[in-house]
Amino acid sequence: MGDIQNDIKRSYDELTYTSKAFPQCSPLRLEACAALLGIEPASSQNARILEIGCSFGGNLIPFALHNPNAKLVGVDLSGEQIRRGREILSEIGIKNLTLVQKDICKFSAADVGVQKFDYIIAHGVYSWVPDFVKEAILRVVKENLSQNGVAFISYNTYPGWKVKDILRDLMLLASKHEQSAQGRLRAAKEALKIYEKHLQDKVQSGSIEKQMPALALLSWLDIIKTQEDHYILHEYLEHVNDPFYFKDFAGDLDKNGLAYLCESDLSDIFRPDLGASDVDTYKNEKFKDRIESEQLLDFLTNRAFRQSLIVHKDAYAKVADKQIGPSDLNKLHIMINFKKEDGSWLNADDKYMPENIDWLCEVFHKMYPASINLSQILELLPEQKLNVYLAFLKLLSANDNAALAMKEFKNIEYEPGRSRLKPYVADYLKYFLNHEKPDIAFASELNFNENIQNTDYLIGLEFDGKNSIEQIGAMFAAYIKKNKMRIYDNDKEIKGEKINKYALRLVKETAKLFSALFLFEEI
Repeated sequence: MGDIQNDIKRSYDELTYTSKAFPQCSPLRLEACAALLGIEPASSQNARILEIGCSFGGNLIPFALHNPNAKLVGVDLSGEQIRRGREILSEIGIKNLTLVQKDICKFSAADVGVQKFDYIIAHGVYSWVPDFVKEAILRVVKENLSQNGVAFISYNTYPGWKVKDILRDLMLLASKHEQSAQGRLRAAKEALKIYEKHLQDKVQSGSIEKQMPALALLSWLDIIKTQEDHYILHEYLEHVNDPFYFKDFAGDLDKNGLAYLCESDLSDIFRPDLGASDVDTYKNEKFKDRIESEQLLDFLTNRAFRQSLIVHKDAYAKVADKQIGPSDLNKLHIMINFKKEDGSWLNADDKYMPENIDWLCEVFHKMYPASINLSQILELLPEQKLNVYLAFLKLLSANDNAALAMKEFKNIEYEPGRSRLKPYVADYLKYFLNHEKPDIAFASELNFNENIQNTDYLIGLEFDGKNSIEQIGAMFAAYIKKNKMRIYDNDKEIKGEKINKYALRLVKETAKLFSALFLFEEI
């Protein structure tokens, strides 16, 4: 193991951080994206899945929990993270996920008793390792991915990272004499504070030549100030953070017999143009090559990050000229949470939806959290097939974060005698109750992280299919009083009988949240 890898290992052992799940690389989403584009991937429910750089396993645990027939393997260089990750698996009772401490440069599927993997995930790894490890990752993908398998690789890109490079280089300069992670972080933040004040003074000087780079830097400084310490350390103060142009990444894929399929959010599929006629005409006339066209778009949008789906070159060749039709779209089960404000529909990112699909947004709103399939709407509007299909395309083009899957997700509300908490979820909830600072973050099967509180875990364990909502409310109110918990609502302490009403309201809210997370099953 080289000096750089030793430094990387030491860094991740020294400062571990909460291991989260990421919806954009959920096996359910990878399967859906690939199927939409004509690849015939393995069913994720029975798939063999590898994650490179798995940390404590937080990105794999939610899927492993809900899909016991899948076989999952996580590999990480950090022995400390693997050790603690194995303890978590034991506590939750997960048997189909194996965590392995190993240098990815020396990894093969045979090491863990697998012939090939159907899905390979490398999120937050590729740009943060030296070139020889990047080469090893692509080799592992090429040699260990099944014929119609799908890999997910995220990475930092130019030109968007050109400005961020300035901030990173400043932070590295300011912190180079600090030995500890916290010392480096403190020195870097101090430098950013001084730099921000200097840039603000520059903007106020009025010179447009001075304002433009300063405004770009200030924009990124505002973002950095909102990010957690562990993210700042690993994004800006690691030994390696190597952004590159998309075209160079695509070239490396080609050398390894691999090919770029699409972005995980499908933005390149549903929004291939910018919507500016002169720019789009220029792009389509001068940049007919798919990779060059994508690279031009990265320049035009100043893109700083990509999350790409990768397949074997021969698998892509079979679908290179694929045109998405209704039968392809009909493979997807789609979940989007809309809300209506002042007569307009907005998604969870507060993005306004096109007015001509208001009717479809209303359908999704009424059905949420249940998934919706194209065929369901066509059954209701059989004479409007083309309009329904076009409305679905427009809906997906406007919602990068729509949850996608190949299977139906039902809205199952809690009702004694008819539904209950999925039994295998109980130990997952107990893990978070038993650890004040858990190493992993809670997530749904679709890898969506929710802001769940300890009270939600406590209440959730009582949804056994026997207790009524009112009984659970009474039990929770008794728990509050017994433990002399101080409860506040709008900064006002709740006392006496009002605790009973508060407890019942919270139980109803938790039941609704658990339904949205698909944690209930029918009895």
